[in-house]
Amino acid sequence: MSIRISQSLRFVTRGTRLTSVLLFAVLCTAVPARGEAPAPTPTSALPSWMKPPEHVLSPPESASLSPDGLRAAWTSDDHKSIYGATRNEAAAEWAAPARLVSTRGTVGKIVFSPDGKSIAYENARNWRGDGTPNDRWQFICVYEMGTRQVSYVDPSFDIDTNPSWSSDGTQVSFTRSVDGLPEARLTKSITRLKGAAWQTPARRPSERFTMADIIAAPYIYPVAPSADGRSIAYITREARSRNVYFMRTGAPAVRVARYPEDDGRDLADVAVSRSGDAVAYVRGGNLNKQGESPNPAGTTDMPRQQVWIVGTANDVPRYLGPGSEPMFTPDNRHVLWRAAGTVKFAELLWSGHRLVGVGEPVDWLLGEHDGMRFSPDGSKIAYERSTGIEIYDVASQTAVVIPHGADTDLGPAWSPDGKQLAFRREPSDSPGIARNVCGGGERYCGPMIAAQPWAIWVADLADLRPRRIWQAGPGVGSVYYPLDQDYSPGQHGDQLFWSADGRIGFVWERDGWRHLYSVPSSGGEARLLTAGDGEVETAALSPDRKSIFYATNIGDLGRRHISVVGFDGVPARSITSGEKSQWAPTPLADGALAYIGAGWADPPAVVVRNAGGSTQRASLPKVPVGFPSALLVRPTLVEFPASDGQTAFGQLFVPARPVGCAIVFSHGGIRRQMLPGFHYMDAYQYLYEMNQYLASRGCIVLSVEYRSSIMRGEAFRDAPGWGFSENSEIRDFVGAAKFLMARKDVDANRGVGIYGLSWGGYMTAEALALHSDLFKVGFDMAGVHTAADDVGYAHSAVGHLDTWTSPVFLTQGDDDMNVDFNDGTVLARALQARRPDVEFKQRVLPGQTHDLYQTYEQLVEIYAEGSEFLLGHLGVK
Repeated sequence: MSIRISQSLRFVTRGTRLTSVLLFAVLCTAVPARGEAPAPTPTSALPSWMKPPEHVLSPPESASLSPDGLRAAWTSDDHKSIYGATRNEAAAEWAAPARLVSTRGTVGKIVFSPDGKSIAYENARNWRGDGTPNDRWQFICVYEMGTRQVSYVDPSFDIDTNPSWSSDGTQVSFTRSVDGLPEARLTKSITRLKGAAWQTPARRPSERFTMADIIAAPYIYPVAPSADGRSIAYITREARSRNVYFMRTGAPAVRVARYPEDDGRDLADVAVSRSGDAVAYVRGGNLNKQGESPNPAGTTDMPRQQVWIVGTANDVPRYLGPGSEPMFTPDNRHVLWRAAGTVKFAELLWSGHRLVGVGEPVDWLLGEHDGMRFSPDGSKIAYERSTGIEIYDVASQTAVVIPHGADTDLGPAWSPDGKQLAFRREPSDSPGIARNVCGGGERYCGPMIAAQPWAIWVADLADLRPRRIWQAGPGVGSVYYPLDQDYSPGQHGDQLFWSADGRIGFVWERDGWRHLYSVPSSGGEARLLTAGDGEVETAALSPDRKSIFYATNIGDLGRRHISVVGFDGVPARSITSGEKSQWAPTPLADGALAYIGAGWADPPAVVVRNAGGSTQRASLPKVPVGFPSALLVRPTLVEFPASDGQTAFGQLFVPARPVGCAIVFSHGGIRRQMLPGFHYMDAYQYLYEMNQYLASRGCIVLSVEYRSSIMRGEAFRDAPGWGFSENSEIRDFVGAAKFLMARKDVDANRGVGIYGLSWGGYMTAEALALHSDLFKVGFDMAGVHTAADDVGYAHSAVGHLDTWTSPVFLTQGDDDMNVDFNDGTVLARALQARRPDVEFKQRVLPGQTHDLYQTYEQLVEIYAEGSEFLLGHLGVK
């Protein structure tokens, strides 16, 4: 039986198409010139707490006054904004108040500078809010009236209070508090407000190239195809600039949107209309638990996550509204997106193939709807809601849910004729998908075995009676290990692929490797499609539904290449190979294929391959003229013994003229694998570039592929004792240090440096705490430092501070949505209070997210600062 739903949803539709109830209007402010940055969000679109207080006519008695009495500043009722007012003379009436700045957290004490042109204020931040001792931190901020910019005064993991100005207004003093230590009064210079132009650091005599030079290489996000398969769009980061490009097959790429400000606001979720006449995208980073978008640039208006659309025929971007995940309807008449618990739509006005207008946004579906997928004819939409799958019929404006009891249904995939729907079912007693973390929200650190294995089900739309067509066996593979489709273009997380001849493709770890299989949609045995050691990482269905293109390391475990396979079991065929890597395969019309390729000295580029095998490299983006390709070193894939005799892997960077120092790098994830070249993930491209920079300074760098990394099979990924259960990974890092110190071109007396991000930061701290005899210095970026309640700090560096002697540099962004900022405060405060003899350097990046890369400026600065800390302690000048 089916369950019909109507009361919980709200629909604005007519007939078989979505119809806007409002007139067409061009929304928001158009960009001055094609591809230039759009104007700020209109005041009318701001949340109520960011608007000027109409009811306040003059400053309250609690307001702070400038020394000359002509300016006043005070906090809003919720303490999230600062308002100000001015007057011409001390006895005159105050002008109407205006909002000066809104902030994450709350504002405390406000103090004017001696000249009255700036204010210093307390900014309390809180992430967890659960009352734990380290859940609060506080910064001192400076707001400059003239530039309307905010800067932070020596931000740290500690609590800073009670600001005051020096008599000349060039310094701010404040009190710093750390649990277990006496309060300290510090004085810091106000060096540069954000309004001053940032200058790329000049190359020093000791540098062959600068950190800014190498990080300026373009990073390209996976391409998205149009529904007709004849055009693509993609987003790039190019130093300070973020861009959206569009390309028709056989034609050069063109830039359709440009944001050059380095303001920390991501571009994401690019989507292309059916015939490639419009591109939609999201501007602004993911929202944190408070519903805030990242603000690393410290802008006075809190950024919002917004949806934009731009025509590809010499158009300018148009603002649609707050939200994310835009998609076009199959008939090209509407654009949809998710926003604050609703699905919105806007009608599109075309003149031929030219976008000439966009309707006002209208609420369409109320509630959360994940993974929306239109049926082939566009008459229905399937999506995940709660633990089930619903199907909405556009014509009847009703939705039905596929019965699922206590089980969870995920990943709907339509049959070619739109009459059936396949999906994955997770039994209620299953531990669920094999998760990517151990130490964040999930604390289980071992092999994933389900009491009741996952299965593939199919439902006929005629009666919605689901039937199981296949189920995984017990043991390895009984818990679903998904494709990494977050990095795959245009598939929106597809995990099932329905062929033209009625077979369903999927991945399964039956033999300990994530391989592709197929099964008849009517039921039957699973057929292996991709044999060999190695795994399928991402996959995409061809437009004719006859084959699957996929990125894999089968046959080349340290790299990525693209292959294609049918559903019938005929051996797969390699599309790419060689020393470079290729990823994100995107099948197009007429047998064409788009993908991204990169080498060890060649930054990523979009490539389109036609059915005959000829390739066209996209003309944009261009590699900067000053990029140091000729100065990079060729990494080699190596194996070495861990301290327990197990085999570990890595990429070794050996400079042409080693100076005797050695550094170990630990990736994060934890489920990651580095490549011997530029990477398919943005953060890991930048970390690869940092490895190259350290090698350019004469250090031998070993990027460790430790146990629990991916793409080497389930046994390696779920190695015994990984994570907080025993931290068995540390044995690979001890082995890495000894492997390096045994080299003739390494001065073993200097020891080894270590650095890493996220789980790599955890491994850095663990190495320093447990093995300071080997690791003489560390750079810990956003490390995981608090363990589960049931294991306490037994396998966290905080539990081993007594043996920690090596210097450490600790950094993290306080808007980290991956690792609780509390992890950083715990370690920072414990080191300061319990081990004051250990050299400790800290730098917090307010408003910055987990990967520290929201702005080019801050990424260059923190990578350069961390590199100098490592190199200096290893005797490199």
